[in-house]
Amino acid sequence: MNPACRFKLALFDLDGTLTKERSAWEYIHRRLGVWDGYAEKFQEAFLRGEISYDRFCQLDAGIWKGMRAAELERIVREIPLYEGIEDLLGYLRSKEMKLGIISSGLSFLSDWMDLGVEEGVLNGEINIHVYYDRKGEWVQEAQRRFNVRNEEVLAVGDSAGDVAMFQMAGLSIAFNSPSAKVDALATLSIRSTDLRDLIPPLYSYLGPPGKPAGAIHESPLQKYVP
Repeated sequence: MNPACRFKLALFDLDGTLTKERSAWEYIHRRLGVWDGYAEKFQEAFLRGEISYDRFCQLDAGIWKGMRAAELERIVREIPLYEGIEDLLGYLRSKEMKLGIISSGLSFLSDWMDLGVEEGVLNGEINIHVYYDRKGEWVQEAQRRFNVRNEEVLAVGDSAGDVAMFQMAGLSIAFNSPSAKVDALATLSIRSTDLRDLIPPLYSYLGPPGKPAGAIHESPLQKYVP
């Protein structure tokens, strides 16, 4: 691809792509000691097609009913981000690209699923905004908002739920994906413990770093929600 081809929008998955934990759900369940033999059964039932995604999420959220929201937030803040995230985002901003997250993760990490809270306590309810297998709809929303075409989109993800993003992007990166199928569907497949390692392979598509675009915290990643 000609480096002169201008990419305008970079879209990221969250869990497993920007965070070292592949699932905030599973991390929280394990921290609370309710994963093995309990919460994992809901995931297995969903993967076997025995329950819907809505039902799976409702059952998961129900496990935390009665828990204080502040405690959940504290656990979520433990989830580490990959090293090099600021450098990668700074590089993309130096190319004047808009940045966004499209994720089916929890509202405490993003805005994709709102857990019901009453007087600071989780009530077991959940409102789903982004379904794991319908991220393509949010790519379209991002394209509409920023007036960009498929070929102007860079997508970064790690799982089968990100394939829809890859299919609607001119350039896609599978980052530490556990799936050979996902790797095969991406333009690039990269394994690393540092997001800075995505930068050199992008030179062929975006060119070398441009003029610094300012600190990351001055322009946070856009989240696409209703």
